[in-house]
Amino acid sequence: MIRYRTAKKMAIEGNGIMDPRAESDSSTRQDTLEPLVPVATAVGSFWLRRTAFIQILLLAVVLLIKNGFDIELRNIQDAYLPGSLTFPDPVGYFSASFGQVIFVNALGLSTTALWVGAHILLTVFVLVVAAWFVIRNGSVNRSYLLVVLASATSVSAVMLSIGKYDIFTFAGGVILVLARSNWVAGVGALVLASGNPEQAILASLSLLVLSQASSFRQFRARSIIALSVSILSWIVVQIWFISAGLDLGRVSLIPDFLGESLSNILTAPLQEIWAWLGVGWFIVIPAIILIKGRERLILIAGVIVIPALATIITADGARVFGAIVLPTFLVVGIWLASHKIEPSRYARSILGFFIILLVLLPTTLDKPGWFDGQVRGQVMSVTEQIFG
Repeated sequence: MIRYRTAKKMAIEGNGIMDPRAESDSSTRQDTLEPLVPVATAVGSFWLRRTAFIQILLLAVVLLIKNGFDIELRNIQDAYLPGSLTFPDPVGYFSASFGQVIFVNALGLSTTALWVGAHILLTVFVLVVAAWFVIRNGSVNRSYLLVVLASATSVSAVMLSIGKYDIFTFAGGVILVLARSNWVAGVGALVLASGNPEQAILASLSLLVLSQASSFRQFRARSIIALSVSILSWIVVQIWFISAGLDLGRVSLIPDFLGESLSNILTAPLQEIWAWLGVGWFIVIPAIILIKGRERLILIAGVIVIPALATIITADGARVFGAIVLPTFLVVGIWLASHKIEPSRYARSILGFFIILLVLLPTTLDKPGWFDGQVRGQVMSVTEQIFG
């Protein structure tokens, strides 16, 4: 009987002589990871058997436990509410978030209590609509895409800043990518710009850059639509501001916060960079590894470089990164799930490992949630001491 050597064994043999240390190291690694595989497979199998409703409910519980929720009370009282009540006159940079201004005035929200109540309902509604777009998308099994969406930084951001205009940016980014038709995607682009025109321009530019890779070229038309809508919205807002004697809005704030922003990234780089994507790094990094050649550089530019350049010069760190990267992050998540994970015979194990990471790894946005302080601070303190 002829014995066939495995590729693994051949790889550690040299000229017919096996290196016992190589075999020992390989066996040790295998023995270490082997007990985790059945657990991950069981988690992945459990998740895939659940209905969409149960999956959404479980993710909501996980996100509430990890993040908690918070109200932008001071900004609402000091800026957003009084600023919106002066419409059609702009009073500050936040007036550029015209989606929120229209929403507030259409509903006649004239008190803090009404503002907060309406935005809580709006946040819940938008998250439900986002899940609905995932279920209807069809480009990848919703069991995978729901997990991708839940791992997006901007999901945590909108839960931790209820009452802020970020909810419009988030809604627009989701619709832009997950809508079935370009005209609905165009509506998403307008909603995206209505939350924050400057962030919308950068998000659209990131998507346009990413679409230069052949793996993502189906999003090129949408990126062009989004960039056009965002730039036009920004121009209209600037004309509105200039006519009222105001400066150029958020852009004029950069010098005020540049020192603080650069200090954050220089003094705590690991915490800052981890916070940009959090558990989402376990989507982006495998995608970077698995994609080939020039497309790897395009992916890095669209998903990391452009959002990072904007983030390190602005005061709100991960919140800004998450808003800008959301469309490209969803696109990369769809590609990874549909082309690399779902067809794999190890799909259940990979999905299970990621769900475990989603549950356990801390959210690093500096807001409530039992991971913050109790776990996050200790984890980041240790890593900074080791690597800083």
